[in-house]
Amino acid sequence: MKSHKIVFNLLIIVVSFGFQQIKAQVGNVSITERPDLELLSRLRLNRTISGTEKVNYSSIQGDPFLYKDFVSGSLTLKTGETLPLYLRYDIYTDEMQFRQKDEIYVLVNIESVSLVMMDTLKFIYIKYMKSPGDIENSWFLLKEDGKCRLLIKKNLRLQSSEDAKPYQAAKPAKFIQTKDFFYLQPEGQNAVRVTSKKDILNILSDKTNELSKFIDFGKLGAKEINDLRKIVAFYNSQ
Repeated sequence: MKSHKIVFNLLIIVVSFGFQQIKAQVGNVSITERPDLELLSRLRLNRTISGTEKVNYSSIQGDPFLYKDFVSGSLTLKTGETLPLYLRYDIYTDEMQFRQKDEIYVLVNIESVSLVMMDTLKFIYIKYMKSPGDIENSWFLLKEDGKCRLLIKKNLRLQSSEDAKPYQAAKPAKFIQTKDFFYLQPEGQNAVRVTSKKDILNILSDKTNELSKFIDFGKLGAKEINDLRKIVAFYNSQ
């Protein structure tokens, strides 16, 4: 990825949820003639990613993106407005990026966003329990929706470079995609990781007996996404 310098959007506007006309210009095109740019700028949802890389990706083997190239999708705001975009997800920085012509942007003010569609995948940005007492925000793949959500958190690690040794050439740093983590998010609560039947029953404690019987009868577990989809779909149907 080429090196950039940080450039904030040149569209200086007043955030307004009314119908005030915005007179900023993008090159020779009025922003009022580009509803997509107007929406992003009005809600201050975009900034260029120039210079924001924590590492220089060009020096690292592997790929930090879920899709290497931008794919068609859409952004839905909590206001109900929807905007078609070309998107990609940077797993390493946990950033949702989109392309407008030759510029690449990252979504900011994500609390205004309710859903991101990327190809056929659904992403939401929510709070989750990283560890007991440690709550953070992250992008998750939404696999089942309802009174309990089933979510996938993509993971990536950066393997350090190695200097040359006798009889061994130097090795560059490398991105390595690691195992997905599965999370449950009961309505109105933070997402919690599940790794066992016990976790599932603790999180969905209002249906402990029903779930325990359903899991045992179907010989289901917490290690496979298809098993978890069946469990969450059953819970949501109760």
